[in-house]
Order: sequence, then structure tokens, then C-alpha cells
Amino acid sequence: MKKQLQTPFEIRRPFRLWMTGSVAVVMAAVLPFRDLSLTERNHLMRLLRHSHFGVNETVLRLEASARHQGLPVLALLRGERPVLVLASSVGGTPVVMQDADSSPAMPLSLMVREGRAGGADVLVAASDWLDLPAAVADELASLPRLVDRALA
Repeated sequence: MKKQLQTPFEIRRPFRLWMTGSVAVVMAAVLPFRDLSLTERNHLMRLLRHSHFGVNETVLRLEASARHQGLPVLALLRGERPVLVLASSVGGTPVVMQDADSSPAMPLSLMVREGRAGGADVLVAASDWLDLPAAVADELASLPRLVDRALA
């Protein structure tokens, strides 16, 4: 039986949650995601903001805004759709799994893709997660402000 995808804004409790600073774990979580089809990716990510800047300029601005907010950049995976993985102020970055057989997700990550009409789109994880450490939940809630500041 095929598993149904959840709605983009559904709040869910992770099957597994851990904090990591390991670039190997980050790569294991992000690289398979970048290879998903557009339809699959759209179920996992949601558009947060559109930038009138190009992809590279948007990534540079997001990186500067994150550092200004006190969130170090744990990894920047360059390519057609760069992914910026932010570290939490409590150390490491959260990695969550929905089910025992699901791929890991990185809630504190931003993907940037070329916009359809120019500029760039900034995407975030499509779900909010329950049971994250309070500081991490606050950092996730502050991502829209971080992106707004970067694109101003």
C-alpha cells in the first residue's frame, strides 16, 4: 500500500530526532532530497519567499543574514538548487525522520532555486515539527524574518 503524502503545513511528531554537527549526516540527509522529482520535492518543501535577486546573490544574502542572527552555516551545498544548512545556536542542526523507513529531513535548511519569472525562490521544510528543543523551535519560527532581512 502506497503511503499518502501529508499536507504541506501539517504539524507532526517526529519518529526520530537528533542534533548533529556531522557534515556526513547532513550530506546523507540533503543529497538524496536534491535528486527527488519536482513533484516529490514540492510535497516536502514549501515556498517561503521570492527574491528579486538571482540564486547566487540570494544565497550570499541568506548566509549573511543567518550569521547576523547568530545561526552559523553548517553546510552550503552548491549546485543548480543550493541548500544552506544552518546550525542551531544550541549546537549542531536538527535532523528528523517521520517514519522508521523515511529519509532524514533537515528543518533548519533553506533551498534556493531559480524563479519561474526570474529571481529566485527560497524554500523551507514543508512541515512544522513538534517536540523540538525550545531554542530550535524558536529558530525555525524566526526563519521567515531571517529571509525577509536577507532579501530587503
